[in-house]
Amino acid sequence: MTAQEYRDALRAFIKDHEYLNRLLDFKEESSDDELDLYINMSISEFNMIPPHVVTFSVADFPNPTLLIQQATIEALISNGIVASRNDLTFNNGGITTKIYDGTRYMNQLQVLMSVVERQRNGLQQYKVAININGGYGGVASPYSGLHSMGRTLKPSIYF
Repeated sequence: MTAQEYRDALRAFIKDHEYLNRLLDFKEESSDDELDLYINMSISEFNMIPPHVVTFSVADFPNPTLLIQQATIEALISNGIVASRNDLTFNNGGITTKIYDGTRYMNQLQVLMSVVERQRNGLQQYKVAININGGYGGVASPYSGLHSMGRTLKPSIYF
């Protein structure tokens, strides 16, 4: 997928469309630059998962679903910071209204984090497989040629 396709997929996944954001005056909550930031933050995080044998980019990331879900977590965290900063409780004549309810963000965040954690393990296994395939026959040992040097060990000498 291209960067634009990831951005569009992320926007579709988080339902950040102008026509759905009535409370935001029909504007998108996250700009294209912010979505790109969330995607790049996600790729950076996945590249830090050991083993460090391969570095992924937007063009060659092996699991688009995982990347979009991790970018969604980054978006929820970022937008949750802004929302908690603007948290307001209003009271007028005994009627109390809370402008922001952070528990909704936290619930969504917890669900996504558990899904991503399972898929992260799969990505780590994928990186391990790449590492194993890159071994090209194993690790050299100075003892690997003992059997072919014309020497035979006679166990009776040692007992």
